[in-house]
Amino acid sequence: MGMHPDAEQFYRQDFGAEQELLRTIRAGLLADPGHPVTVPDGLKFTFDPRLSQVYITLFQAGAKPLRWGSRRNTLAATLTRVIGKLRSLDRFPDFGVGDPSRCRILLEVVIEEYPSDPKRLTTDELNENRIEPGIDGLRFTCNGRLYYFMPTDAVTHSLMTVKQILNFLARRTGIAKKTNRISHRAAMMGSLITDCRRIRSFACISFRDRALPLYRGYPVPVEMSRDRLRECVVGGSDWILRHMKPNGRFLYYYDGVRDSEVDFQHPNMTDPPYYNILRHSGGTITLLRAYELTGEKKYLDGAAASMEFFRTVVREHAYQGRYACYPFFNKKSKLGGAGIGLVALLHHYRLSGDARYRQYIDGLANHILSRISDSGEMIGYFIHPRFNGGGEILNPDEKTREKLFSFYYPGEALLGLALYLHHIPDIDPRFRDQIMAGSKSALDFLIHIRPRKYHYLFAPLPSDGWLMQAIEEWVKIDGFAEQSYIDFVFNDAQAMIDHMYQEDDAPCFDYIGAYYYRYGEHAYPDGARCEGLMAAWCLARHLGDTRRAAHFMKYLHKAARSLLYTYNTPESCYAHFNPEKSIDSFRFKLTRQWMRVDSVQHAACFFARLYNAMEVPCAAPEPRRGKAPIAGPAQPGRLSPGS
Repeated sequence: MGMHPDAEQFYRQDFGAEQELLRTIRAGLLADPGHPVTVPDGLKFTFDPRLSQVYITLFQAGAKPLRWGSRRNTLAATLTRVIGKLRSLDRFPDFGVGDPSRCRILLEVVIEEYPSDPKRLTTDELNENRIEPGIDGLRFTCNGRLYYFMPTDAVTHSLMTVKQILNFLARRTGIAKKTNRISHRAAMMGSLITDCRRIRSFACISFRDRALPLYRGYPVPVEMSRDRLRECVVGGSDWILRHMKPNGRFLYYYDGVRDSEVDFQHPNMTDPPYYNILRHSGGTITLLRAYELTGEKKYLDGAAASMEFFRTVVREHAYQGRYACYPFFNKKSKLGGAGIGLVALLHHYRLSGDARYRQYIDGLANHILSRISDSGEMIGYFIHPRFNGGGEILNPDEKTREKLFSFYYPGEALLGLALYLHHIPDIDPRFRDQIMAGSKSALDFLIHIRPRKYHYLFAPLPSDGWLMQAIEEWVKIDGFAEQSYIDFVFNDAQAMIDHMYQEDDAPCFDYIGAYYYRYGEHAYPDGARCEGLMAAWCLARHLGDTRRAAHFMKYLHKAARSLLYTYNTPESCYAHFNPEKSIDSFRFKLTRQWMRVDSVQHAACFFARLYNAMEVPCAAPEPRRGKAPIAGPAQPGRLSPGS
């Protein structure tokens, strides 16, 4: 068998031989047909003629990738064959092979294979049929023809689940033509596959004159440092700013592989594509974090431009004789839209001292106050097209309130109210008292009543990072340092840590620091949860609990490093149709090539706060925990102890 790089140390070696091999391949593509390929010594992989299928793929901005694969008795003969076939393809002249900065070359060689049952493929179970997206591929026969789904195909085609992979293969094999029902394609594909083998590969890609080894299709190693966090905050903020529309909107969503701005959750909204006012305000907050970090006025100006757009969707009403206002967008007025909008306006006021939005700040605070019911439950929507004929929802009954309840909006709104009390001067004393009383009632509901009333909304992996940030701010206000509030933040933070892959139990090294609901499932790198964990560290530090703060900081380092695998660098965007449009953004998942303004927001804002908190180098690896790694050949990617 060829050597499989199970440990991250493998990628810290010198890849000079691979660099020379890619130069040789490029020269072969430029030479006369049949030009022999010379294979350098010292390659980090072993070619096995029994299994080592070799693919070469050409990538270039604005062009669909060009690929060919083959297997001969030697690596040299195989490469000569593949190069010759690539040169014969109609689209080959479209690629500027002679310009390494323009045309990138991916070399991928199968080095391992294992028997696998196509009907039992899984991404969530640690067994012999697990297909790890981006690391495992498939070699199989369908209708008498041999096919390869190479490990990097998951990255270059933006695939993550077994169903997505099988649907992709149904299209490739022609099975998709037999049914229009996408839900049937995966099952049909699984039933028609025979002689199925799970495969692993060695892959590297050219970047100018270098050869970059790939792990899960991503250039490695990934370096975690304080300076790197700052670079990513600036890069992510620049991405948001670079793609801002003239009217102050942001680029909401981008699919790098398909070069599409049509949000995957709203595929029928194309002209214009779907937009979300909550995530718009999140983008504003990101620019303000960048301004706070760098002092560069372009971020403050960009935030102001985005707030001008926010102002265009604001509607007005009155509550208790005072001016109130709320954002109305997509035929809805969401509590979270008012909350995050208020947070954005307050950060702008805090950092600039510019009071031009003071009316809206006061109005949003008053509107949020109006959404707190007598029981303390916060009403998730003020306007919803399916309730009250699309009119204002003023005093909903219990049943309606439950239908309108949001798990996340209350934390967003309460963060806005806490920052309002922190940063706005000359608040009317009576209004301040009302905010304090209403917020106390809302916090008590969320901490004590919500877990019972809405128990079905809770999962083993906590997700209410906004409320954790809100409590961080409320505890600093006299009368709100209640132990139950503090315990909520610390308990949720510990539950996140307990559902975070660690050095001793991660199936793959890029899982370390990512989250899971159930151990063994595909990793969730999640900036929003990281912001909640960051709030727990800040709260512990505020309370003088240095032991707990140090404990949280160890895992914040790991979580940040996990997110770095989702950061789009010039080196990593080779499969994107328009790489320049993706660089400096953050993807949702490890292999999904989807970016959205909030995936950038949460990661960049977390990095900004962690950058300020980091005063020492990254913590050492944790000692082994209780879960033991699954051993045996079925798990070739499992890290060995201490790796």
